[in-house]
Amino acid sequence: MRFMRNPIIETLGKSPFEALKDHAALVRESASILTEVFKNLMKDEFTSLNEKRKKIEELELKADYIKSNIRNHLPKSVKMPVDRGVFLSLLTEIDKVEDLIQDVTEWISIREKPVPEELKEDFIELFNKALEAIEYSEKAIVALNLVIESSFADSERENAKKIIQKLHEIEHESDLLERKLTKKIFQMEDKLSAAALFHLSKLVFLLGDISNHAENAGDRVRALIAK
Repeated sequence: MRFMRNPIIETLGKSPFEALKDHAALVRESASILTEVFKNLMKDEFTSLNEKRKKIEELELKADYIKSNIRNHLPKSVKMPVDRGVFLSLLTEIDKVEDLIQDVTEWISIREKPVPEELKEDFIELFNKALEAIEYSEKAIVALNLVIESSFADSERENAKKIIQKLHEIEHESDLLERKLTKKIFQMEDKLSAAALFHLSKLVFLLGDISNHAENAGDRVRALIAK
């Protein structure tokens, strides 16, 4: 039997699972703009950062609207095929990824200074790992929808588990890159100002935190599809 929508949920126009997919799609869209911001940083170009920051703010507001709609139309009386609390925790983790995309953009724009050439390759590697984590967190949410639609078919559950395992691998790789880059930054303390050390090290932390919360989202999906 396929999951039947509750009339209360219909006030959203979609099931909560489909609305969550919409939220994840906005996160992906924000990530694409963040990619432009990061490329600007790597090229020492800062003239268009404010415009891109505003675009991400707009997307973050849309994501917040979806998040609020899901929460407001999902009272405890609504029956779901999965644990309601874990589902809302998944929503929170994905929303944290969106918030971090905005935080990274704000942090880059707050101090418009070039990144030292000897650190750029490491930053690019860490950033790409964050993007990969965002990509697979969305895949995990799409996979969750397929599990629900298939009434927890084993094949769909196995596919979701593979995606979640990939998220764990990405987060582990991100942790290694984060530690390596942070160490490299502080090895340059004689060449960098205190402000630069703080700004660059926090940027590393924010990028790494994207992968952390993407992995957390994957863990919530795994809990939701468990039998």
